[in-house]
Amino acid sequence: MKHTCIQHKDKNTIQLIQEFIQTYGGSSQTHLGFLGDKDIFVTKNKKAAFLYRKNKDKFVVLGDALGENSIEALLEFEQYARSMKCVPCFYQINENMKEVYIKAGYSLFKLGEEAVVELEQYEITGKKGAKLRTKRNRLIRQGFEFEVSTPEHDEYFLENLKKVSDEWLNGREELSFSVSSFHYDYVSNFPVASLKNSDGEIIAFATLAIEGDIISIDLMRHKRDMPYGAMDMLFISILFWAKEKGFVKCSLGMAPLANVGIDSNATLYEKSAKLVFKYGNSIYNFKGLLTYKSKFANCWEPKYLAYKPYTFIMVVNTLYKIVHGKKSFDSIIKFKKPVLKKAKIS
Repeated sequence: MKHTCIQHKDKNTIQLIQEFIQTYGGSSQTHLGFLGDKDIFVTKNKKAAFLYRKNKDKFVVLGDALGENSIEALLEFEQYARSMKCVPCFYQINENMKEVYIKAGYSLFKLGEEAVVELEQYEITGKKGAKLRTKRNRLIRQGFEFEVSTPEHDEYFLENLKKVSDEWLNGREELSFSVSSFHYDYVSNFPVASLKNSDGEIIAFATLAIEGDIISIDLMRHKRDMPYGAMDMLFISILFWAKEKGFVKCSLGMAPLANVGIDSNATLYEKSAKLVFKYGNSIYNFKGLLTYKSKFANCWEPKYLAYKPYTFIMVVNTLYKIVHGKKSFDSIIKFKKPVLKKAKIS
């Protein structure tokens, strides 16, 4: 029996992903398979699948395998990559899978940490939550309202979301692969949390990806002239809504380079990344993103890059290209004009 490899243009890709989710469950990254920018590889026994994108001689896999994570599945995918004259790497793998990749001959680089809210423990009472409470209560008094809309969304609603998204982008290109982007068919798959002003106008929204009892705040967009504290109110409202609905965890996505290079056994690359985190804020708001997510997160889960020895720089350059488009990682190394605008946080 041969394995299955389906190109991202094949309509069966989405169906295959859905089948794996129904059978084995998903993760906080699985929903990114619905972007339509990845290929899917299914093992011979049909118990594991890898979502990946080919870039020149690299197969870049997003996260761990769907289904059964095993060294056998990993080696089968690696054999397929070699048959295509490509070298595989694995982006944003989980802590509990580290040993599998090490046994298969991969080196690891800590990318950062995923911000997670354990919802049972989440609250904004007491001194610690005073600032968030104040912001939320002020906006409620001013007539701002939170709402969650579920599929199927009507055309008028999606058009309003598109207007907010376009204003947020302000002419910039969408990112891809490990970051969600606004496409009607993608957004239509998910519940959408929105924040409306007193005139009923949507000023901010976030799509909510659901995998069992885990929910992820996915695509986030807001208007440029939104009031101070509006995104805080949106986040707080989502977390309380998810808690009320019985979800156990909420993922806020990864904080890149968070707590990288601080361990005594950190690699040279990780120690170098620590300096990028410390001094690279003119290029990317690493510290600001970590600080913002720390307002809400009460749990942090490490994420890693698994790569073949001696390929690190080439892999990082490939990753940058597939996420950011045509520009390469050299634009960061040489400190040229920033390619990313600092995140607007409040």
